[in-house]
Amino acid sequence: MKDLVIPFAGMKEGDYSFSAELDDTFFEALEFSEIQTGNIKVAIEMERRQHLLNLNVAIDGNVDLECDRCGNMYSQEIEDQRNVVVNLNADHFEDEDDLISIPQSQNELDLTPYVYQYIVLAIPAKRVCPENVGCDPDVIQKLDQLHPGEKTEEENKSDPRWNALKNFKSDN
Repeated sequence: MKDLVIPFAGMKEGDYSFSAELDDTFFEALEFSEIQTGNIKVAIEMERRQHLLNLNVAIDGNVDLECDRCGNMYSQEIEDQRNVVVNLNADHFEDEDDLISIPQSQNELDLTPYVYQYIVLAIPAKRVCPENVGCDPDVIQKLDQLHPGEKTEEENKSDPRWNALKNFKSDN
């Protein structure tokens, strides 16, 4: 993504703005991406200083995900904002969560992997269809028939080998 590459070399100190619109081609170009389709707007506010860049990255849009409950695809709204500091002359420093260190010889910064990480981190851990759309009723009916949380009488019977351990108490 050329829109996510910031050519900071030659820029004077000051404030700059960049934007990018990411679509399906962005996600398809990334190897092993769990997201295949989506539309994301990225707004980057950059403060350029002598030896650092202070970035405010705002992400807003939708990605298509598979519902954990019914398996159907649904559109998940994504909204996130991150502040990142880029150290421009750090040949020996390591990156941290909100700190990127790049060598002094580098003259541009590719934010593609960072933006993708921010999108993935903005996805909720539990991915389910929105309430207004709802899950596939046939799948939900089948799940209700299976009662995954209830034990049968056979499963409720305790194993006699474990019964002896119930009486064992440790003095430690």
